[in-house]
Amino acid sequence: MALTQSIDSFATQPVNEPRVLRSNVIPFPAARVRLQITLPHRQYELPGTQLRALLHSPLGVYVVATQAVRQEIRVQLDIAPGDLDFTLHTLISTLPAAMIGPLKRRNVAAV
Repeated sequence: MALTQSIDSFATQPVNEPRVLRSNVIPFPAARVRLQITLPHRQYELPGTQLRALLHSPLGVYVVATQAVRQEIRVQLDIAPGDLDFTLHTLISTLPAAMIGPLKRRNVAAV
């Protein structure tokens, strides 16, 4: 099968003429928020059981940081404000013992 191409697509453009971009998409940085949750350690569970459950749930894609502090695990989720309802509903149904912390606007520099 032979490929064909129009010879007009190779037409030259004058150097002093500005290049015109035909795009109606304006890139805006997406507004994202950070939600901190705390997973307490339970006596009758193996360490990391709750974190494993969180990472294997639909919320696992939102996890951006984890930190073990004393007898708890702190997890940061990076979510879009429109996903907050889904996130809280799924979090409460998946890990009812998790403590939901503050919701903060994500720094633009922390990409």
